[in-house]
Amino acid sequence: MSPQAIKTLCAAFLVIAVLVMGYLSKGEAQEEADWLVSYCTDAAIWAAEEARGVPLSERTGQPDYKDIAEEQCPGMQPAAPAIQPHYSAPAQLAMPETVPIHQLVQF
Repeated sequence: MSPQAIKTLCAAFLVIAVLVMGYLSKGEAQEEADWLVSYCTDAAIWAAEEARGVPLSERTGQPDYKDIAEEQCPGMQPAAPAIQPHYSAPAQLAMPETVPIHQLVQF
């Protein structure tokens, strides 16, 4: 092979390699975005349960162990205050109007 053909082949290989790496980085960016949504959801659940006074052993989600939720999770707001213990809502409020009365709902 001539030196010009070798240079052309190397240039074509580099262009293909750059295109493949660009395609792979799009997949990694999507995976990172999915991870961040999951992390923010878990951190929000943890913070809401913490604000409601749920015992540590019964909480779901996860704490903000990386300390990034405040700046990386848009829309994450402090949880509402806990419902007062003396307040008890009737069970009918938890069920939509369209659900038959004999249907049981497990929470």
